[in-house]
Amino acid sequence: MEEKSKILVISLAIALVILPVVTAVAQDDTETLESSSGSIFNFGTDAKSLAMGGAFVAVADNYSATYWNPAGLTQFSGVQLGGMNLQPYGVNGLNFSYGGGAVTIQDFAIGASYGQLTASMTDQLGYADTEFSDYSETTIGGTFAYGINFANFGANVKSYQFKGDSGFGFDLGTLMTFDGINLGIAANNVGGVSISDNSTVDPSYRLGVSAELLELAIASAEVDLQGDSRVIKAGFEILPIDQFALRGGVQVPSSGGPSFTVGAGINLAGLTVDIAWLQNNTEFAGRSGAGDTLVLSAGFQFGAFGESA
Repeated sequence: MEEKSKILVISLAIALVILPVVTAVAQDDTETLESSSGSIFNFGTDAKSLAMGGAFVAVADNYSATYWNPAGLTQFSGVQLGGMNLQPYGVNGLNFSYGGGAVTIQDFAIGASYGQLTASMTDQLGYADTEFSDYSETTIGGTFAYGINFANFGANVKSYQFKGDSGFGFDLGTLMTFDGINLGIAANNVGGVSISDNSTVDPSYRLGVSAELLELAIASAEVDLQGDSRVIKAGFEILPIDQFALRGGVQVPSSGGPSFTVGAGINLAGLTVDIAWLQNNTEFAGRSGAGDTLVLSAGFQFGAFGESA
């Protein structure tokens, strides 16, 4: 346990010292995709994780680990598939779909993901007759993860398509377990992704912790860093019975007020169905056509490969 503690301290120190510095250095004056409404690059995926306030980097225990923390894919055995759909900010004409899957054999996991945001808006959110009123953005990713004892490591390679341009990026993640407490760290779009001469996807970083409480609940918290912005997230999941979950969370940005989330899910023989409600307390809350966000997702897990009897 002493050796594990040393590794934990070293990992935290490296993350806390290096990541904010790298983020600051990577910033420039080019247009960033992260600022676009509902961008798939930072909105989040999956009703379970979003219901928990998006504090999922240290949980990452379903198909959406391909988005939140690729190292999480080694937490289950066999095959896991899932997908979700939402209308960001409740806007008609704005649709975001995401799907992912992975196969885990012993300590190795290989996964893939696909996400697409389509926009066909008139006067919603004030984007009429702008470059954002009718467009689409897409990401396709491949994931590899490996677990060693208490530590898991993962990486994504992603292809972006945005307004006719494209680029490649990658993510790195680690998930470490210490007596029921998980530490998760993810670096997304490491070094930034150049889409065109004046459009980039900026790097971002997540650092979080989660804890299992009496085998009946999970509590999680994390901080997300991107440039000068910071979002603190916290969430929980309560399991009154194995087949049913209640969830809630909050997001507190560095500027603006908090946004609250709630949700629920069922699990029947490996089939999960989840729903989440996300409060819209963003800059778009008062704009025409904007409202809160409803998220629906489903997943299925089956099989177990490479395990001894």
